[in-house]
Amino acid sequence: MTTEATTYDKKFNAQRGAQRTGLKPGEFEVFKTPDGRFGWRAMATDTDGQPPIKTTESELATSPTSPKPGKRKAIIEQAQAGALPAAPDFSKPTHARFRAKLAKLVTLVEASDVEGLKAIEINPVSTSPKAMARYRDLALIAIEARRRQSAI
Repeated sequence: MTTEATTYDKKFNAQRGAQRTGLKPGEFEVFKTPDGRFGWRAMATDTDGQPPIKTTESELATSPTSPKPGKRKAIIEQAQAGALPAAPDFSKPTHARFRAKLAKLVTLVEASDVEGLKAIEINPVSTSPKAMARYRDLALIAIEARRRQSAI
């Protein structure tokens, strides 16, 4: 292991100094001197010619082939299978002005009234209308999936 005698004000400059000598990142280490400056030293190399140890555990060596599905995707898949979504919880005071419209949506969903659900206009400008629009859209998907299953 050799040590470069030159010290630098910044860590980056010490890294550049080591690279100027032909060392690649990982072949040297940068350290802080007692006076607050930076230096570098070459790291010991393997003299026996052995390759570095590799991870053999399958879970560490390979990345997963596909990520697990998220909540939204699972909810959409349930709706496509014909399961009606749960109505959003509008019990908080911030949702008070939207409760009547949600109750109307719930009765239309329970009656499987596709035309009535499509006729209701929802302007999704805040969280309450966005939740109602998401509920209506998922309910439409589920109702149409049920109709397709019963027609077969």
